[in-house]
Amino acid sequence: MTEPILIPVETLRRAAQVLLEHVARYEGEVVAIDKDYYWSIAPEQLYDVFNEPSGLTIGQLTECLENLDAIVADPTRATSHALTWLADLTRAIGHAVVT
Repeated sequence: MTEPILIPVETLRRAAQVLLEHVARYEGEVVAIDKDYYWSIAPEQLYDVFNEPSGLTIGQLTECLENLDAIVADPTRATSHALTWLADLTRAIGHAVVT
C-alpha cells in the first residue's frame, strides 16, 4: 500500500459512541469479561501479513483498565499509545458480548 489510510477522528468518536451505547443497551453500564490475559503481537509484526508473527507476549485486560482509569483520573497522562489499551478492552467486549 502506498497511500496512507485517512481516518477521521470524528468518525471514530461517533462510531465509539454508537457502539458503546449499543453494548450498554444489552449489558448495562458494566460489562463482565471472564478472561484477563490475551496474546499480544508486537506492532512491527502485527501489520506484516506476509510473515507469521513470532515472540508473542501476554497482555492483561485488568492492567489495560487500570491504565485507562489513571488517564481518566488525570487526563494530562493521556498518550496516543493509550489507545492500544482501549482497543484491547473493546476487542474483548466485542468477542464476549453477542448481540
